[in-house]
Amino acid sequence: MTLEITTNRYGARPVRTHQAGAVPGSLSRRNPSNATGGTFVSSCGVRGRTRRATGRKNTKPKLKEQPVINIMHWNAEGASNKRDELQHFLHENNINICCIQETHLQEGKPFKVRGYQVFRSDRKERKKGGVMTLVRNNINAREIKTYMEEAEYLESKVTIGQSSYNIVNFYCPNDKNSP
Repeated sequence: MTLEITTNRYGARPVRTHQAGAVPGSLSRRNPSNATGGTFVSSCGVRGRTRRATGRKNTKPKLKEQPVINIMHWNAEGASNKRDELQHFLHENNINICCIQETHLQEGKPFKVRGYQVFRSDRKERKKGGVMTLVRNNINAREIKTYMEEAEYLESKVTIGQSSYNIVNFYCPNDKNSP
């Protein structure tokens, strides 16, 4: 009896050939040939190979896993009265970087979130508007530049491991006077 095993994204499944009899159900990904006694044919030609002792060590460098970065953006329409809710959400969802638009914060009034560095740019003439970027304390970050004319943006440089990223928190208000 010949039983051929093919792999797909979800694991190995036995396939009935013209010589095979009844086919068992789903098989686990590991060692399907031992479970069925048949041969193992892999579509990529790598997964199903049997490993033989060669006396050589595996000299291929292992890839380091990249850290997961959770980034959130939020149009708050006023952040000062939502600080506790924001802090709870950031911690519950393991958010590393949070870009907030329409903070409606006034310059000179502190806004702190436990466990986060705060970079912000508040409007001077009007109460509404403003952008703020929150970065976890364990991430190296610094503010690069701020722009507050027709549009508002705050650019921060964030370094995680060996990689650096520029995070731009951008907000363009809906101006009823513009065409």
